[in-house]
Amino acid sequence: MSSKPHQIIGNSTALKATLAKAKKVAKTVLPVLITGESGTGKELFAQFIHDQSRRAQKPFVAVNCAAIPAELLEAELFGYKKGAFSGATSDKDGLFVQASTGTLFLDEIGDMPLPLQAKILRVLQEGEVRPVGAKAVQKLDVRILSATHRDLTQMAADRKFREDLIFRLKGYAIQLPALGERGHDIVKLARAFLKSREDFAGIGLSRDAQTLLMAYHWPGNVRELQNIILAAAVDARRNIFAEHLAEHLPDAIDVEDPSMSVRERIISALQESGSLALVDLQSRLKTPKPTIHRHLTSMVAEGDVSRSVVSGQTLFALAEPNVEGDVPQLTQRQEQAVALTREHGRITRQELAEALGISIRTASRELSTLVAVGALAPDGQVGRMAGYHVQRNRLKSR
Repeated sequence: MSSKPHQIIGNSTALKATLAKAKKVAKTVLPVLITGESGTGKELFAQFIHDQSRRAQKPFVAVNCAAIPAELLEAELFGYKKGAFSGATSDKDGLFVQASTGTLFLDEIGDMPLPLQAKILRVLQEGEVRPVGAKAVQKLDVRILSATHRDLTQMAADRKFREDLIFRLKGYAIQLPALGERGHDIVKLARAFLKSREDFAGIGLSRDAQTLLMAYHWPGNVRELQNIILAAAVDARRNIFAEHLAEHLPDAIDVEDPSMSVRERIISALQESGSLALVDLQSRLKTPKPTIHRHLTSMVAEGDVSRSVVSGQTLFALAEPNVEGDVPQLTQRQEQAVALTREHGRITRQELAEALGISIRTASRELSTLVAVGALAPDGQVGRMAGYHVQRNRLKSR
C-alpha cells in the first residue's frame, strides 16, 4: 500500500482528541494498538500515523489477519524458501521483510490463531524473522501498528489471545470514537462521499436528511454511512431526503423515532425487563456489544445502572432510586425540563427540544438522565408520541 496522505474528515471534539494522540505517538517508534468498533476507520488512522512519522517515505504494508486462511498467514507474514511446502517454487519475502525500514499494519489482530501469536511474539521480542523452511533468521527494522474491534483483555482472560503479546503490541493505545459520537462529522462525511463520486457529485442533503443522519446511531459506523448515503443517492434526483435514507436503513431500526440515543434505548430495555445481560441487550438494541458495553460502563460509574453477577452471568439493571437525603443535583437545563413537564403534565422529546431550543438528540439525552435519577417517568407510549411525566419532587437545584 502506498504511503500517500489520506484525509481524515471531521472536526468533532472526539475526532480532534484522537488525531492529537495519533500525531504525538507518530513521532516515536512505539508499537501502537488501535481499537474501535468495526467501520470506524482503523486502517485510515494507521496510515495517518505512518504518514506523520519519520518513516513516511518508507513502505507502509497492511495485512488483514482475518482475511487470510490460518494455514497461509504464517507464510504470508514470514515468507518462505523454495521447496518449503507444496507450491513453493521460489523464495518469497514475507510482509515483515517487505515493510523493512517502514511500517507493518496488522489489521484484525484479534483474529490471529493462537499458535501464530507465539511466533509473532518472538518476532517482536527478538527483532528478527525466520522464513518458513529457512535455517537462518533475518534481522528486522519495522514499526508495528495493529488494530482490532475485539476486546483483547477479555480474550486473554478466555485464553483466546496471549496476554504477553498484548503488552508487546500495546506500546501505546488509541481508541477510535464511534461515528455516533462524532456529531456533525456525520454530515461532513456524507457530503464527502457524494462529492467523491462523479455520478453523485451534484446531489445535496436536505435538512430532514441531515437531522436523520445525526439522530441515527450508526452501529456500522463510517462504512455503514457510506453504503447508505450512496444507496440513497441512487433514489434521489437533486437532493437526498429523509425518506430516501429510511428506505435503506436496517429494518431493525425504529426509523419513526431515530432520535432515541443508545443510552435511552438501554434505559427503556431495562425498564421493560428489570435486568438483562450484555448479550440480551445487544439482541434487543441491534447495536454492537462494544458500543453497549461502553455506555453501560459509563452509566454504572454515574450510578444510573447497577451491575450484579448471578450464576456466573453479569446482569445490568436500573439503579434503585436514591434514598431520602441522597438527592441528585440537576443542571439548570434539567430543572427547566422538569418545570416544563410539571407545567404541561406531560412532555415529548420534540416538545422539549422546541421549548429549550436544543436538538432532539440533546433533549433525548436529558430526558434519559432525568428518568435515570427518578425525576421523570416514561408514559409507556412509543415512537414520536412517547412522553414523560413528573415522577417525584425531591430533587435539589444547583
